[in-house]
Amino acid sequence: MTRPCHLSTEQCDRPRRPAWTAGGKFLEGPENVPESRGSRGKLPVFRRISLPARAGAQIMKLFPASFQNRLALLFGGLVLVVGLPTVLYVNSVYSGQLVGDRGRALRDQAQLVAAVLSENLRERQREIEFLAEQPELRKGEFAHAHLPPMLHGLQKSHPYYTWIGFADLGGTVRIATGNLLLGVNVGEHSWFTIGRQEPYVGDLHEALLLTRHLPPRDDQEPARFIDFAAPVIDSRGQVRGVVAAHAHWDWAGAVISALRPDDAAANRLEILIVNGKGQVIFPEKFAAPLPPATPAAGIEYLTATARIREVTPAHPLGWQVIVRQPKNEALKNVADQQLLIVSALAAAVVFLLLAWWSASRISQPLGRLAVLARRIEQGDEHVDVDIRTNSSEMAQLVAAVRGMASTLIQRKDALAENNAALEQRVQERTADLERLNDELQTLARRDALTGIANRLAANERLHAEFLRLKRTGMAYAVLLLDIDFFKRINDIYGHAVGDQVLQHVARVLKTSLRETDFVARFGGEEFIVLLPATDLANAARVGEKLRQAIECAQPPEVGSVTTSIGLALASATQLDEDVA
Repeated sequence: MTRPCHLSTEQCDRPRRPAWTAGGKFLEGPENVPESRGSRGKLPVFRRISLPARAGAQIMKLFPASFQNRLALLFGGLVLVVGLPTVLYVNSVYSGQLVGDRGRALRDQAQLVAAVLSENLRERQREIEFLAEQPELRKGEFAHAHLPPMLHGLQKSHPYYTWIGFADLGGTVRIATGNLLLGVNVGEHSWFTIGRQEPYVGDLHEALLLTRHLPPRDDQEPARFIDFAAPVIDSRGQVRGVVAAHAHWDWAGAVISALRPDDAAANRLEILIVNGKGQVIFPEKFAAPLPPATPAAGIEYLTATARIREVTPAHPLGWQVIVRQPKNEALKNVADQQLLIVSALAAAVVFLLLAWWSASRISQPLGRLAVLARRIEQGDEHVDVDIRTNSSEMAQLVAAVRGMASTLIQRKDALAENNAALEQRVQERTADLERLNDELQTLARRDALTGIANRLAANERLHAEFLRLKRTGMAYAVLLLDIDFFKRINDIYGHAVGDQVLQHVARVLKTSLRETDFVARFGGEEFIVLLPATDLANAARVGEKLRQAIECAQPPEVGSVTTSIGLALASATQLDEDVA
């Protein structure tokens, strides 16, 4: 069965995917056809855009308003819309037909080579099976004088039989042409192990055992053979041995040389054979000479494949014939058509240039008007929009632009004054907003009762100190103070006195600490003190100092206030900020 396909610029190590439709039309790699993204299932979307003045002037040159200019553009458009697609269509159809015809020719060539090779394989296998049916072999009369001449005659009838022989059930060669391998045990060879059970055709291989008994080749390449084998069965149905033959691979080169077209070299036509693993087994250095060909890299091929029919389906070879030709070689007749296309394109370009020149001459007033419009756009208030024209449409446009320019200049000063006033108001409101934001930031981080920092400010300061600890490794200490029996003070003296006690403790803490230390009300009757760059011993001394200062500075409302102080030291080994 034939599978023509399209190969693109790669080594032909294995057959490629078919590029033939069900109708048999040869395609040029449909996977190479580009597809614009987003083009399937969607209609084009047109958006209205604003063009710069210069682009607008060019557009005006391309699409002038006068009838003469429109006629020139229409003429140029007809040349492009009708002439160019027609030439391209003709060239495309011709190229497609040429590719299709060449593809069918390659397919026929591949089928022919595959059929001849298959028939040759089948004929060789039938000869070996016929040899296995000889009465002398079936009776076990291995010394019969008729057998060696019979083998020699078969070898002479097909010169590519390098060796024909018979091996008994033990694998020992009992009869052989030229007495090659006589007495040698071949029991481990696949042609013997499989040939005892059924007819067998083996894949291409090197016969090292046989090669040692053959004269060396001129090209110094190892000899390769195909095995043909069949079991010898006596009248009782018992296997007596295996008769086999090794056919030299030069046989394939001879077949292909006979079938290769006479103009294959001129057309750079190549015929390849690949095995079931996708490896090229023909041509080889020892095979028939091939026409010179450029290396496959960078060349696009037209390719057809045909599978060689199996001789022994139980042990398939999987061989395929590949016939290929460079695509540029197959399309070399299109050069004349391409020259015609180039000539048509050149003529179309000349017509378009003439149309463009005519349009530009007629649209000069539009160009001058565009220049004046750009000067107005750039702020020139002394532009005299005065363009002489014979077109009534152009005269109306000039008058409209003149009026528009006058209106724009009149409104420019008023707009500038409004912008200045608005800018002043924006600056004033921005300054007020920044001031209010600063006040809100301060109030959000200050305790309203004691006037010192609150819990939010304390958390931010602790986070900053922890980051500095990770960066510098400098430890810091945290003191947490709690007023003893504060609930009793509130219950006995009231919440107003309790608030005064909190304010009193805050003042004592603030006056007893360094400027680099930090104190905040952490919540209720709790205060937190952060001591940067302080070790455990110094932190303990500071804590004791604060405790004594609070105890000695007795508030007049309650007489005496004491505190309980907890101490924690953060070190560089602590990775968790909450733990630190």
